[in-house]
Amino acid sequence: MTMTFPLTEKRDAEALLKHLTLHKLSYPGNCVVSLKAYVAYVTSSHTTALGTARTAW
Repeated sequence: MTMTFPLTEKRDAEALLKHLTLHKLSYPGNCVVSLKAYVAYVTSSHTTALGTARTAW
């Protein structure tokens, strides 16, 4: 499953990686992160953790 995470000045790529770690998702362990200018695409087979992380973001 792939979900998008919007990025801002306060919520940047580094903050996203820390946030994903809080939800037991680690790059490059069990998820893939693709960064674009204002959005990150996160893919993982751990759909529940990914959904929870997206909701909390």
